[in-house]
Amino acid sequence: MKHKLVSLLVVYLVILTNSIGQSFQLGSDYYPEHFPVENVSKDASLMKAGGMNIVRMGDFAWFKMQPDSSTYTLQWLVKTVDILGKNNIKTLLCTPTAAIPKWMFDQYPDIMQVTETGQRKPYGKRRHACLNNQTFRNYSVKIAEQLAKTFANDPNVEGFQIDNELMAEDPYCYCETCRLKFSNWLKEKYKTIETLNNTWGLTFWSENLTDFNQVFLPRKGDNPGCFVDYQEFYSDCTIEYFKLQRDAIKKANPRFKVTHNICSSGFIYRLDMYKLAKYCDFLSLDNYPHTWTLENEYAPVDNFEFHPAMASLALSQIRGTLNKPFWITEQQISRTAGKQRKLVDPGKVRLWCHQGLAHGAESILFFPYRTFENAHEQMMNGVVDADNIPRRRYAEVEQTTKELSKIKLILGNAFPVAKAAVLRDFKCDWAFEDGRVSADFRYMRHIFSYYRALREKNITTDIVSPTDKLDSYSLIIVPAQITITSELCAKLKQAAEKGSTVVITCMTGLRNPSMKSFGRLLNKDIESLAGIEMQEQFALIKQENTKITYPVNTTKQEYTSSLWYDDFKPLATEVLATYDSRFLKGKPVVIKNKVGKGAVYYIGTVPSDDMIDELVGDFTANAHINPLAKCSNKLVDITELKGTQRFVYAINFSQEDQKIELSIPMRDVLTNKTETSSTVKAMDFKVFEVE
Repeated sequence: MKHKLVSLLVVYLVILTNSIGQSFQLGSDYYPEHFPVENVSKDASLMKAGGMNIVRMGDFAWFKMQPDSSTYTLQWLVKTVDILGKNNIKTLLCTPTAAIPKWMFDQYPDIMQVTETGQRKPYGKRRHACLNNQTFRNYSVKIAEQLAKTFANDPNVEGFQIDNELMAEDPYCYCETCRLKFSNWLKEKYKTIETLNNTWGLTFWSENLTDFNQVFLPRKGDNPGCFVDYQEFYSDCTIEYFKLQRDAIKKANPRFKVTHNICSSGFIYRLDMYKLAKYCDFLSLDNYPHTWTLENEYAPVDNFEFHPAMASLALSQIRGTLNKPFWITEQQISRTAGKQRKLVDPGKVRLWCHQGLAHGAESILFFPYRTFENAHEQMMNGVVDADNIPRRRYAEVEQTTKELSKIKLILGNAFPVAKAAVLRDFKCDWAFEDGRVSADFRYMRHIFSYYRALREKNITTDIVSPTDKLDSYSLIIVPAQITITSELCAKLKQAAEKGSTVVITCMTGLRNPSMKSFGRLLNKDIESLAGIEMQEQFALIKQENTKITYPVNTTKQEYTSSLWYDDFKPLATEVLATYDSRFLKGKPVVIKNKVGKGAVYYIGTVPSDDMIDELVGDFTANAHINPLAKCSNKLVDITELKGTQRFVYAINFSQEDQKIELSIPMRDVLTNKTETSSTVKAMDFKVFEVE
């Protein structure tokens, strides 16, 4: 009997181990509406041979699903899902509502968005229907219902992606429906027109309103308080639209997992991910490290230098929003339909997938499976080309599926664990959007500067919301938190008192969430935390800078800063850096204030990256953060994970072998050798288990 129990236990452990390994999915985005359904069997066989076990499809197939207002034709999709399922390939279905069929436009031309100049958008693109239009909402809910009911009991369908890349392109609409809805949204928020007038400061330029029916839709450059509210309003409308489809799908069968693919590699700032996440079973992003970065959200730049920390920042944002595993619903496989900044070297896509796994992804899908023969994205490479012949990219995918399945089996439930956190607040980006505070300042660039410096010091870092719990982090960086609440101030103070190192940068605490000042230069709680008394503030465009000496009272080293300059009086704090030019020469710019068991640093400018590198070194030393592994090359991405065991995931994006120093002996999980230092080959990876 004892031997029988042991045998059963062994069988159970094998099954459990296999299920853990199989929980990682790797596949592609598939568009069977572009060709006869007979082609699916060959595609499915090739996918299976390449190790792919998941597809995402349907996101732009509305006409194929619904050729007119009352007819639904889903049998082709049912057959496709069935063929894929017989090849052990699961499906994530999409609602197709990002691109409307022509018949819908012809019957309801007022379904289209209205531009800020009052022109109704013509047909011919995607994401050009008004999300608040009731006719559009009705059709969107109906197609979601039809899909959910059709596949309610199909075991091959894991769940649904709702719409595609919400709030991409030009998201804002200026139609009368949106204006009336904005009026009601404001009435619910402010209750009285007097409160609205006072909050927005409408006495200025004689813009006072006497009734909520007079509310206008603001454009960039209009009243700042009004514009910030409008951005939040449209984010709320988008999430409401998402929820309508979500609820219809959940009603058909609650088992369906529901998600949305965050566009711009996770850097879109118009959509409040923290609010959206409340209605998602998991979050997803579309990851294009060579083509779509945070710069695309502000302005595309030609001078692009790949840095793995850029993708890490996006992955950390998605991971931290729900603090659980996520999906990469579109992974760049090669050339895209957008601007080509860099060639995608052979092997780099493989490393991007390892980076995704290291940061908490549980599914990765390449976009697309097959290169499109024509239309808008015909220049976008797929896993296979339009001739359906597997070549180098297919072979790289095949290698990647094998590696990631093996590594996931070893990692089990291990998940990134961080002692450092950087705050990101979508309301801050909205507040900076019109450039009034500082013309050339960009919020996400500022965040990236500090995040990059942490990653280059091999420190695993979370991106968190101001509403998250903060005192579990040894280091908390608060970049340009222009809109501040008393609740956030209290949490920062509590974290410092318990021993955390808190870093507050310039422009923090200038306004409340409605973009109204506190009747003083700086929020008093921020002044108290920093141990300063603000005297004056200055803003400059990017072309000019100011010299800084840091650190003071040691070997003199000069840096520069730009965009914003605080002139403050330190109150019993330690001065770490001073201005060294202009009329600010000799005045403090970086200080350290002891608060309880911890410390609060205040940085009164936007330092150059080399100065931020040095500052972050001081912050991490003060916070006693010592990474488990170190590498001096910035193209090596190192992440610490913890589950049943602790792991270090090191990915070398450089073209040369790189040495990794390990703080304690660790076991290379692929060679089973215990090491205290190791070498990661060029364009390769290693995973270490902490013994």
